[in-house]
Amino acid sequence: MLEVLVLGVRMSEINPVGNISIIPSKRNINFKAAGIIPADNDYDVFIKKQQKEQKNAKRKQNIMTGLQAGALLAIIASVFVMLRNGSGMGKKTSELKEIWSDLGKSSKLDDLALPDSLKKFTASFKNSVDNPEVLKNRGGKPTKSVLMYGPPGTGKTTFAKALAKEFPDSKFASLDVTSLGSEYQSVSERNLNKAVDMICKEADNNPSKKFFVFIDEIDSVMMVDNSLSAKHSNDMLNEFKKCFTEKLGKRDNIITIGATNLPIDVEKGIALGGKKLDRPMLDRFSEKVLVDLPTKEQIINSVKFHYKDSSLVSDKLKTDSAELKAIAEFLSKKEHNTSFRTLDAIYDATAASIKGQDRKVDVIDIVNTIRNKQHEMNFTDAEFAKLLSDLKV
Repeated sequence: MLEVLVLGVRMSEINPVGNISIIPSKRNINFKAAGIIPADNDYDVFIKKQQKEQKNAKRKQNIMTGLQAGALLAIIASVFVMLRNGSGMGKKTSELKEIWSDLGKSSKLDDLALPDSLKKFTASFKNSVDNPEVLKNRGGKPTKSVLMYGPPGTGKTTFAKALAKEFPDSKFASLDVTSLGSEYQSVSERNLNKAVDMICKEADNNPSKKFFVFIDEIDSVMMVDNSLSAKHSNDMLNEFKKCFTEKLGKRDNIITIGATNLPIDVEKGIALGGKKLDRPMLDRFSEKVLVDLPTKEQIINSVKFHYKDSSLVSDKLKTDSAELKAIAEFLSKKEHNTSFRTLDAIYDATAASIKGQDRKVDVIDIVNTIRNKQHEMNFTDAEFAKLLSDLKV
């Protein structure tokens, strides 16, 4: 008996009214459409062939499953080894030791072109750190922490190191909280605690020394996160609060300095774009200091200081010349975003531009370098033309 399959259904399984029977035949094997069912006397041979093919397919599937399982076990084993050795899970203790900085080659406060506001803060800070008991007896609190905020490239790290250098035998640790992070919450917190515990242990073993802990990009653990995936960042914030208050804050010889490039309204606790900082964390800082773009006077002092020991530089760049004042006036405009980092780039580019020429660096060389940075510094042709006019070149 031959029956034709229509979409894998026997004609005999269709009842008179055209509906497909819900009870399949024991011989209903899903052949290709328009295939032929073998006769009954050939059925046993046919079914054995099908069973053999199914068994082979099953064996192949088991082999692939086994290979996949083996690969998975290998991955799990490698992760276990990484966990046991501490690799791949943030910084190991040996790497954390690199947080200590050598202050020997760092700038001194006298070398920096500080504005009056930072000079005033510096005097107050030194008095607080040198005489904490006097402040306590007068009902005050010594400065234990400072938040430095302002545009990038304004010298916050340099300023922090210069402050630390004012105290003999002080130690300076740079703690980059962004590098301690991980997609795994427990790992981030463990890395943070490991670094802080190491600093605290060193401070406990050397009670007569001052320890400065500089935390760059501190805003990364101070932002209020209300997103759906906020648990990780908020848990990290809470852990940082504990380290800041219960570990660093409880040791008299540790001063914590946080730095952020975000423009912050410290009164409202809001950064650019409406991002909110954690108010309790912000209030934990003893002092909040704006480290802004350099003023005209700072730029003049910076240029003079940079070139003071250079014999191959025009005297106009080493004195309060009219030309240097005109350049500083131009660079100090807020819309040009001239930072100390910008000034360093100008010095380097100027030196490179006359490499191989047997002459001194002159005002025009600085001006040409500035012109090449027009797009970066965002000034118009008219503004640059006025600078040339003021310089009479």
